[in-house]
Amino acid sequence: MSHPSPSPSRTLRGLRQTQRHPTTNAAEARRRRRRGQQQSSAVESEVWNQKPGLTFEECLAKSTPGRAECPPLSLRVVDSYGEWTTLWESQFTTLNIAHLRSHTLVHTDPLNKKALQEFVLKLDRSAELHSLPDQVYILDENAFFNDMRLGKKERKRLNIASTLKKSLSFSLPGTKLSVDFFKDQVERYNLDKVLVKGTVEYISPLLDDEEKGEEETEWMKQGDDIRVTERKKVKYFVVKLQEGIKLKARQVVMATGPTRAQMANIPSWVKNIGESYPEERLQHTVHLMHHLSSAKQKLKDDERQNEAFHSQELCVVCEAGQRVMVVGGGLTSAHVVSIALQQGASHVTWVMRKHLQLKQFDVGDVESLVGRYSHVEHGIKMDGQAYLRQFYNERSLHKRLAMILRARKGGAVTPEAYIHLQPFILSGQVDVKTYCQVSEASWCYRSQAWCLSLSTGAHWSGDMIWLATGCKLDVKQDPLLSEVMKEFPVQVIDGWPCISESLKWTEGCPLYLMGQYTALQVGPHAVNLAGGQAASIRIAKDIMRGQKEHHADASELSGEKSKTEEYIQQMQGLLWL
Repeated sequence: MSHPSPSPSRTLRGLRQTQRHPTTNAAEARRRRRRGQQQSSAVESEVWNQKPGLTFEECLAKSTPGRAECPPLSLRVVDSYGEWTTLWESQFTTLNIAHLRSHTLVHTDPLNKKALQEFVLKLDRSAELHSLPDQVYILDENAFFNDMRLGKKERKRLNIASTLKKSLSFSLPGTKLSVDFFKDQVERYNLDKVLVKGTVEYISPLLDDEEKGEEETEWMKQGDDIRVTERKKVKYFVVKLQEGIKLKARQVVMATGPTRAQMANIPSWVKNIGESYPEERLQHTVHLMHHLSSAKQKLKDDERQNEAFHSQELCVVCEAGQRVMVVGGGLTSAHVVSIALQQGASHVTWVMRKHLQLKQFDVGDVESLVGRYSHVEHGIKMDGQAYLRQFYNERSLHKRLAMILRARKGGAVTPEAYIHLQPFILSGQVDVKTYCQVSEASWCYRSQAWCLSLSTGAHWSGDMIWLATGCKLDVKQDPLLSEVMKEFPVQVIDGWPCISESLKWTEGCPLYLMGQYTALQVGPHAVNLAGGQAASIRIAKDIMRGQKEHHADASELSGEKSKTEEYIQQMQGLLWL
């Protein structure tokens, strides 16, 4: 069983069943199917409700000694860089990220939530766990903790209970620790052997035409396209790589992450710039994240591994003395502001649509501790179980979307990042312009500088613009999914596909999604590591179950209590404030 690669450039996992149980006759086949279904139910119940610390293999061996439940699978993982964690490490280095934003229960092992903690204790690396500050005082009038339940004074201060601060579960793992932990998993599961270097160009479903009967043909003549779509079945997928290679897979998992350059969110004012301008003077941070990985890969391809490699020299945000504008209010924008100051920017203008909101974790009010990790924060009991139960029981996908938007609240900065920038904000070297957007931009050839008009009526002139506006994933605009969307159209809400609970595209099309595309099923944390853990469990269970004929229609949501409680159990201890 594989584990999700942290933010791979373009990663696809193709799963093909390579072995079937031989049958002597139809009666024997039916008996074996019945036995398999009974044992499958028992195995899944024990595996997915395992005791902390047990590995997947241990649970499986305990459940069915001497017999593997899931038939052998031929597995391949396609990644642009051909190495695990390459893009992850590049992002850490480029943005000078010292530790993860998520705590030690959130990591790349989907089965053992304490795996990272056990790794830390085993190797005595607790010194690489970062504790949160005891108190954060906000001096900037434009910044506050975005929680409307807090009083005015409390919104200017964050207190961390000492018992939580000292808790192993409340610590934030260092980036090197996190990468080493993942590499340990790669070695443990021997995942290097399944990795294929390449960039996926498209995924094309080949239909099983032989399965079509006369009844379906009649429906097609009557023009009932929906009925035909429901009856379509993929024989296998053709995954075309830019290198010209074509891979075949019976099942595909698309886990491409939220940082693909093609999906960068470019504001309209950029597209409306009339004159040509030096491209290096206006860039999106998504290119910054990929630049280091690409440079390292080029050195390897050119067989210059022995050359001195200074990563910071490649991560140039600005030149000394330049005036810089950073657009965006998330944590990435704060990192870019910090790097610009380190590289000698004379002044940084930080523009954002809303206020400068501070959140320790990424998913706002939803990320309260769940179950036994619930606690009192700011005098309010934080327990995410009620939210999760409401979300998973909600049948309306439009209402789910509204819940997601309320939970995430847009970009936010961590208290630590704010503490670092606070002196520069107070001194005026960093000018935070809240509730402000760029209205118009032009490039002046004579002065070789930008001239911008802002929505507040102010003007700005400077040398460098960085867009930290994130990526807008839209399944209708995604070139990887165009062929799938054509053959198996699904409802799309705000760019997110309405897929099944198992995260499969739809009945008859075993393409599974991870990341932001699964938000309507997984929740607002879908794009984060916690969402990756939950998604991987659902996908693995569906593949192992192997009973596609019993799956619910993609447009229907299960309201069964057992499903809801199962999903809540998967998120136990993963959600924070």
